[in-house]
Amino acid sequence: MASLCMNSLPLPPSSHSKKLALTEASSSSNGSIAAAATASKPIVVSGNTPTFVSAPGRRIVAVGDLHGDLDQARCALEMAGVLSSDGLDLWTGGESVLIQLGDVLDRGEDELAILSLLRSLDMQAKAEGGAVFQVNGNHETMNVEGDFRYVDSGGFDECSDFLEYLNDYENDWEEAFVGWVGMSERWKEDRRLSRNYWGPLNLVKRQKGVIARSVLFRPGGPMACELARHGVVLKVNDWVFCHGGLLPHHVAYGLERMNNEVSLWMKGLSECGNNPKIPFIATRGYDSVVWNRLYSRDISDLEDYQISQ
Repeated sequence: MASLCMNSLPLPPSSHSKKLALTEASSSSNGSIAAAATASKPIVVSGNTPTFVSAPGRRIVAVGDLHGDLDQARCALEMAGVLSSDGLDLWTGGESVLIQLGDVLDRGEDELAILSLLRSLDMQAKAEGGAVFQVNGNHETMNVEGDFRYVDSGGFDECSDFLEYLNDYENDWEEAFVGWVGMSERWKEDRRLSRNYWGPLNLVKRQKGVIARSVLFRPGGPMACELARHGVVLKVNDWVFCHGGLLPHHVAYGLERMNNEVSLWMKGLSECGNNPKIPFIATRGYDSVVWNRLYSRDISDLEDYQISQ
């Protein structure tokens, strides 16, 4: 995980921008409109996949790997002052900007619930002049590739539950996804109660979970398309955030270009047709954006060409 301060990356022209927050206004009794004196300037996001963000005067909070642990995710967000401590999952950050640095997936059993929580908080934050952003890490890209080596058994179970839950909503993705964090515990408890039923059929149960995860995370699948809303690099004011590390050749290649290529791949699309190739520079190799660990390596361990980078 790395966050770098780079002042050499100017915001692109505003023609690609969209405002996430509007200056609050209040209406007096005679119908006149007056701007709220304490409101900050709007947050402005540029890029088809969010890449450049202007967030004047905002408090910025970054939270790293959460790996399917919903309890610890909530604890971290409460400590950061952006989540209520009453169990209602309410945004308390006001105009703050929260950035989650990837690796929500794998190793835990509440991955989708955490993603649901972050989406819910983003909706609440925007209403108060704040925002929640995510960048994809190596475990997000691995799952879209179909690499499930680090998936917890409970993670497969959650995928099975969520797919069944989604069917109840007649595939209304937005309502189902945002509501999942409030429903997942009940589904998990129901699953525990039925564990004796599944006992002799654990292999069938696991196969069901693997199939459900594949359906959700394959390129073009609903969870892959959800992840495609986020890039692998995000510049907020003068700070650049990514999961692994950003190197000069990534900047030369183009941050928005990388984000768009990753997004198209996750959606199962490309500018040239279906089945796009995996964006190597962003998601593969020791020096890709999501895998790069060069900043944390002892220089004596590196080859000359790695040192030069």
